[in-house]
Amino acid sequence: MLLRRMMLTLGVAGSLLLAPVTAQAAAFETRDVAFLHAAHQANVAEISAGRLAWNKTTNPAVKRVAAALMVDHIKMDFEVYQTARPLYVRLPEGTNEEQRALHRRYELAPRDTFDEYFVSTQLAGHRQTLRMLEEQVEEGAEPSVRAVAEKAIPVIERHGALLREAAQSLGIAGYVGKGGRPTA
Repeated sequence: MLLRRMMLTLGVAGSLLLAPVTAQAAAFETRDVAFLHAAHQANVAEISAGRLAWNKTTNPAVKRVAAALMVDHIKMDFEVYQTARPLYVRLPEGTNEEQRALHRRYELAPRDTFDEYFVSTQLAGHRQTLRMLEEQVEEGAEPSVRAVAEKAIPVIERHGALLREAAQSLGIAGYVGKGGRPTA
């Protein structure tokens, strides 16, 4: 009888201790796992886009962007992988459908319009990525996942600066003079 009461007491105490852990694990699984998945897919997409741009462009500014995308996103994806592994988070095999569709559009873009299309879509994508990283730093539950996001922010900001330089060199509206294209 005494043994039964002790087991019951230990069982109740154990379940009370597990409640916060379960809630924390649920928070980890929803936001942090989704972030790791999205970050990995974005890195894979950017490596591929950088490779395609490197081969398709002759513009030196776009080549700089392409090189930075390949090198930096390989490094960032390694960080994502190193963070996901001890947390037992399985990363997706490849990119998502939206990313695959954009890559197909890059492949189909004629060389004479590719640079402008590539830079403008990359500018938009990097702004979106920066917001995602900042949200993860603010709202993420797992410190190691927040650290990955925090470490990526200056890299994405640097990519944004390279993209703005490329946009200016291409004469993309909003990046030249008072917002228009160069007249010459």
